[in-house]
Order: sequence, then structure tokens, then C-alpha cells
Amino acid sequence: MARIAGVYVFFYATLDVIVGLCYKAYLGEPAESNLLEPTRTIEVYVAGISAMLIAVFISRRFTRKTGLLQNVLDESRMFRSAIGCIVFGIIGPLLIALLGDSGDILQSGFGQLNKLVPMGILLGVYYEIRRSHGRRSLSFPILLTGVYIFFCGGIVSFSKQGMITPLICWVLPVCVLRYRLSIAQVVGCILCVFIFFHYLSPYSQYGRRFMTKDQTFTERAKIGFNLLSHPNDLHDKYVENAPETFYYNTNQGFWDRLQFISVDDGLINDTDQGRVYGLSPIKMGFLNVIPRVFWHDKVTYNYGYIYILEYGGNIPNEEDYTSGPGISFSPTGEAYHLAKWRGVLIVAPLLWLLTFVVMDAVFGNLTASPWGFLVIVTIAHIAPEGMLTGLIYLFTFGTTIFVFCALFAAWVAPIFAIAVLGPERHFAAQLTSFAPANGPGPGQDRPRLWSAGPPGAHES
Repeated sequence: MARIAGVYVFFYATLDVIVGLCYKAYLGEPAESNLLEPTRTIEVYVAGISAMLIAVFISRRFTRKTGLLQNVLDESRMFRSAIGCIVFGIIGPLLIALLGDSGDILQSGFGQLNKLVPMGILLGVYYEIRRSHGRRSLSFPILLTGVYIFFCGGIVSFSKQGMITPLICWVLPVCVLRYRLSIAQVVGCILCVFIFFHYLSPYSQYGRRFMTKDQTFTERAKIGFNLLSHPNDLHDKYVENAPETFYYNTNQGFWDRLQFISVDDGLINDTDQGRVYGLSPIKMGFLNVIPRVFWHDKVTYNYGYIYILEYGGNIPNEEDYTSGPGISFSPTGEAYHLAKWRGVLIVAPLLWLLTFVVMDAVFGNLTASPWGFLVIVTIAHIAPEGMLTGLIYLFTFGTTIFVFCALFAAWVAPIFAIAVLGPERHFAAQLTSFAPANGPGPGQDRPRLWSAGPPGAHES
């Protein structure tokens, strides 16, 4: 997980193929059942992962030991940076909205750059673990922010990503810094995963059918809480109304979304029927990098939706206007559809190589800086289902987003933290001890975190 290539390969292989095949074996079903072209599909995956190996091997020749942004932020100021990111991430859109129609372009641009609230959680968890020498992982402001994202960005928006983001932003620093979990925390994590799979994922899928474009926040919140007030009934309704499964013999809920074998198989079969799409999506992927302020009538194509319409796949409910952008395939599946074996063995590895080299140069060791965690969270989503066009987004505009968040956290966020924490006391930073999180073991003396000083002298 320390390098871009490693993170990408892990999430691509695990979520596209490995989980699906293993769960299929767990159910006792033949791996090739319910597929149109099982042999050709697995050939495409084997060729794709082999080409990815070559891209990883070549990219290592250009790997920097230290990324350009790796040491931008002083750890002693990390808590103030976290609070500043959270404050501006929440109030920034509100301030821009005061500009009225003249701020529409600015609002659109900031909306794409604004990953500041998750960045604030990552910084806050990282800081708390380091500051407490592994005895605590959360402070009250960070916990409150996680609850805010869960409800406003997840529950009210019927978004699985919004509901799981706070947990992921906590888990990543915990794993990297080797935070020692208590038994209660382990049980809590298992319980959270069960609730997400059994209740929240069905809630997201089933609840979206009640959404309309002109609904207010209060109306959506009311719908959400009405559904969650009867969780078992909600789960049963989801199972009854779930779309037809394509890979497993019966509906498996969220497990159906942890594999791309079935959707890729349909696309690969359509390609072998003679419908090769061509490389125009790659061209449009690079052209899409041009900001809308310079290209006012720019059209963004949802190629995942176009592909699935081509072969008559599982078309989403037309009433769910949010589903269109969510339709996607694996990068290997799209590569084969664009140019068959030339796409898998030439086009895809060139884009993988470019992604690994560019992002390695900027971020270096992802576990050595908090924004590396934000990169990991993003790659976890793009690697399995971002297709090749997602790769272009990742090393162009995606990298721009990460750089913006990192520089904002280091240079601007502490200014906005003054509104919450008050003026910075410079001597507090000098009293902070940042020994490794996996310091003295249980029963051993730990170094004091703070020297004697006036109450409230430390930043948290």
C-alpha cells in the first residue's frame, strides 16, 4: 500500500475478480455459470493483469524515493490544518453561493476540488494517533465531522460512498500507524461492516427510487428516517425489488457489487459479436481535462451508460437519475471493447504506466503523508470500476485535486482554523512529541506528551 502501483493492483485484482470468484466458490456454484463467454473473459483478465505487471515493472525504473508533496506539512500543525480543512470544506460552497449566478462556474470548479472534509478527517486521525502515542485515534471535532458526513453525505443523499467514507478515513491511518485496537473497537468495526452490508447498502439502493431533483434536504431526510425506522422491512423490500442478478444464481445483495466479472463478460461478448467501439473515449478523456471555463459547451460522456445500452445490459430505473453516472466496467473490460487485444496489451498498459509514474513523482510513499490516504481512498474506487477513462482522470484532474487539498491543508487551512481554535500558540508546537505510534508496549512508561504549561496550551 506504500506506492500507487501497489494500491491500484490490489483494489483492481481484489474487487474485479478475486472476491467474485471466491464468493462464487463459497456458494458452491461453478465459476463459469451465468456467463456468456467465460473462457474469453478470463483470458482478458489474465492478459490484462500480465500487461499491468509489465507497467509496474517499468514504472519502478522511474520511482522517486520522496514525492514532491511528501514533506509539505509540519506534523505539529496538523490538527489546525484538519480543522481548517473541515471548516472551509463545509462553509466554502455556502460562501460561493452568495455570489449568485455569477459564481456558478466557481461553484462547479470548487465542487470538484472540494475533498477537504475527508482530508480533514484523515489529518485529524493521523494527528491524534501520533500525538497520543497510539492510545487514542479520535478527537471530538473529528468524530463530529464523521457523523456529519455519514448523515448529510450518506443517509440524506442515499449514497453508499458517503456512508462508508468516515469509516475508511479512520481505518487507513489506524492500519498504517499500527494503532492497537481494543476488543470493543474490533467488535464495533465488525458490527459496522455488518450494518453496512445488511441494512445501509439496501437502504441506498432502495431509497434512491424515492428521490426527485427538486427535493429539499428536509424532505430527503424525512424519507430516509422513515425507511430506517423499519430496517428489517427495508431489507426485505430491497430483496423483493432487487434487479436480476447476473453472476450468482440468487441475489446476494452488496456482494453482487463486489465483482465485475458478469458485467465485463457481457461487454466482452458484445465486442466479439463485432461491435468494437474504437479509441474515441480515450481522446475524449484527454480533452475532458480542459476546464469548462475555457470550453463552455464541453460535453461529458458517460461511456459506461453507453456501453451497457449497446448490449442491452441491466439498465437502471429511469426514475433514479443518479444511477447513470454510476454504471461502469473494469479498465480491462473497457480496453478489450475499445480495441480488443490491442486495447488490453498496448493502450491499457501505456495508461497504467503513465498513471504510476506521474502520481509516484508527486506523492511518493503514500503512507508517509496524510494526503496519501486520500489518494488510496480514491484509487480504491477508480481501480476496479473507473475504466480507462478513469485512469486519465486520475493522473490529470485527480492529481490536481490531491495537490490542491495538500497545499490548502499546509498553507491556508490553519488560517480558517483560527475561527474555531483561536490564534495559534507557537510554543505549543515545540512541546508536542511525535514519537512513533507503535511506541512502548503495555505496562511500560511512555514519554510525556506535553511539558508543564498553562491549561489549553496544546492545540487540541
